Amino acid sequence: MSKILIDIDSDFKKRVSKRSMEDCIISSVRCGALNNFDESVSLSITSNEKLKELNGSFLGKNEATDVLAFPFNSNWKEGKLTDKNFDNYQNLKHLGDIFISFPKIKDQAKTFKTGIQLELNIILAHGVLHLLGYDHKNKKMRQKMFIKTVEIIKHLKLDHIKAKLSLESR
Repeated sequence: MSKILIDIDSDFKKRVSKRSMEDCIISSVRCGALNNFDESVSLSITSNEKLKELNGSFLGKNEATDVLAFPFNSNWKEGKLTDKNFDNYQNLKHLGDIFISFPKIKDQAKTFKTGIQLELNIILAHGVLHLLGYDHKNKKMRQKMFIKTVEIIKHLKLDHIKAKLSLESR
């Protein structure tokens, strides 16, 4: 990866390890991408209000969500780079931007009994997979994304069994 840019709101800095987030992004790309590439990713860990604002502006939904992923280009499909012919704008070597609501992570960690660190890694892996063209529009796609997420958590040497059980209950 050429660069990982991480911005954590000051309210959450003591609860989130930048190093852990970098490791998750790197593992997610290694497990999810079937092509080698050298692109950057940006991550912002922020508030419910910010996610609600972004969700409303870009997806027309007036509610906060746990994660939003904005791919920089649409040339990725399930981890494969489908078209290497980029225009100059897309050739800036940026995979995309991920926004995570820390308050949602805290709530989900309680609900799914994962703990904050595991939940944060599950949701971040999910976001990176979206940047790589994975989606969950149907059962088959959902299953691929589910398997990749568990694989990433296992690669990070986190509790992949707990992650799997948690994801099965969602």
